[in-house]
Amino acid sequence: MEVNAKVLSREGNEVTLEMTAAAADLERALAIAMKRISKEVNIPGFRAGKVPAKIIENYVGEEALLQEALEEMIQDVYSAALDQTEIFPVDQPHIDVQNLKRGEEVKLSAKVTVKPEVKLGQYKGIEVTKEVYVPTEEDIDAEVKRMQERIARTIDLPEGSAIEDGDTAVIDFEGFVDGVAFEGGKGEKYPLTVGSHTFIPGFEEQLVGVKSGEETEVKVKFPEEYHSEDLAGKDATFKVKVHEVHRRDLPPVDDDFVKDMREDCDTVAELREKLREELNEKAEQMATDVAQNKVLEQVVANAEMEVPAIMIDNKLDQMLADFESQLQYQGLTLERFFQLTNSTRADWKAKQQDRAETAVKQDLVLEAIVKAENIQAEEADLDKQMQEIADTYGKTLQEIKNTFSSNDQLRFFEYNVKMLKAIELINTNAVIK
Repeated sequence: MEVNAKVLSREGNEVTLEMTAAAADLERALAIAMKRISKEVNIPGFRAGKVPAKIIENYVGEEALLQEALEEMIQDVYSAALDQTEIFPVDQPHIDVQNLKRGEEVKLSAKVTVKPEVKLGQYKGIEVTKEVYVPTEEDIDAEVKRMQERIARTIDLPEGSAIEDGDTAVIDFEGFVDGVAFEGGKGEKYPLTVGSHTFIPGFEEQLVGVKSGEETEVKVKFPEEYHSEDLAGKDATFKVKVHEVHRRDLPPVDDDFVKDMREDCDTVAELREKLREELNEKAEQMATDVAQNKVLEQVVANAEMEVPAIMIDNKLDQMLADFESQLQYQGLTLERFFQLTNSTRADWKAKQQDRAETAVKQDLVLEAIVKAENIQAEEADLDKQMQEIADTYGKTLQEIKNTFSSNDQLRFFEYNVKMLKAIELINTNAVIK
């Protein structure tokens, strides 16, 4: 297709394009449109698909036929125009027809919102301070306890046993506000692990010391930000009956325990030292990640851009789709989530607005750095990324290459590689103290 395109104007993030297609391309599109219409219309005396072109033109009308032809060719014309002008739209274009006549060039104009121009500030030599947390003996104790929990057995305590922190109490409960029971505030034979912070703040703590077989009242205050507006900030009283108390019987921490749990340690002292090393490594990595995030935040803050609202809306839609997928893994639908939290899609998007805007800005700045530094995605880089996917799914590199062989899929991989290289560049050149 023979297309000529040029940018007529740019005002902020709004670009107007002029697009011209050859008369011969219009004729080809007309022929395709006529062939399609001939299969769809029912004209007495003619079989479907065998209606002469002149009859179709008389039947449909030249103006309608030209519109059909334009629909046939417009996407190719617009795509060619984008390639020629190297602009990157972020929304659907508004296209106007300037000239659409047989035997003449097709002339169109398109107004479209595009990615903003980014004026980079300093992105090399960014200085940040890395704050590394030093694990304590209490942290090591907590790790040991988690190991104990993994192989602990649950025992049923006799009636009259008092609840301790960490126990699971089987309870009946009913909540009241101003003496009136409220919807959703009642449960029977509910297994509540005290200290899990599953219930309203202050509820579980008041169960400590209550014995199985006893009844008690728990007084709490709903958080001001509670998802139910009817209960937010309200004082409530729960009537609670404790049926049973279950306790985790933790194994003793001795050398036999250590040998059962770890192949690289024989004694408790060795275990604690190994855990210390591992916690230090995690703390160091976490501190590095936080510092590198600060570097990227500063790079973005140093740049200037005007982000179109549609880009943030698109990012929010993408984030919501990702969130919906996560919920499905947990056996929840998005609609059910909103019911449980007494919220809506609009509420969710409003809470995620700043996060979405930050993500869009980060992408735009990294793309600008890729362009400024002429960062390329080499074949070895693509192979490395595909190999990671292959390892995750137990496939060979060639199988992954065969799966992601289309040009669009390869461009996706190239984009990711370039963005990762841009992040590596700013981190390599940062001064992390």
